[in-house]
Amino acid sequence: MSSNLFIITAPSGAGKTTLIKKALEYAVINGEKFVLSISHTTRKPREGEQNEKDYIFLTEEEFLQNIQKEEYLEHAIVHGNYYGTPKSEINQNLSKGFKVILEIDWQGALQIMEHYPSAESVFISPPSISELRKRLIDRGLDSEEVINRRIEGAQEEMSKSNYFKHQITNISLDIATKNLLNIMFRE
Repeated sequence: MSSNLFIITAPSGAGKTTLIKKALEYAVINGEKFVLSISHTTRKPREGEQNEKDYIFLTEEEFLQNIQKEEYLEHAIVHGNYYGTPKSEINQNLSKGFKVILEIDWQGALQIMEHYPSAESVFISPPSISELRKRLIDRGLDSEEVINRRIEGAQEEMSKSNYFKHQITNISLDIATKNLLNIMFRE
């Protein structure tokens, strides 16, 4: 069952969300039963993000209560905010025959890989740290301070890529998308 689980991680700005959206569009067009897990977070929504579509936005108190109730398959603090993957959603979707995509950070990915060792795990890297900085600046979502913190974190994150079954360097969106689709549909 866990071979229907796809764990995808990357530093902020490496293109993970864009690649996943393109892969899901392909899956829908081809009648594949893929679903993207929606994580819980305590961070504030970015412009254009919607609750229960992009994330489930919670207060820190609500998140900590969920931890106490053991509602998360994994949880971690990333860039000063809590993020977690709800167990019930994953288990329900897998039991319904869906292939589940988890878009999570490396800390959570490693926790889930312990529970689901046959899951497909994918690490997406930017071509370089300088290109990552450029992408973070160009997307215009974060302050200079946040960008600097993300760059520092990215260097540590990228050192964890060898823990993942698959590595994709996102130099070209088209090629990186084809590489991700090959992993997801190679059966």
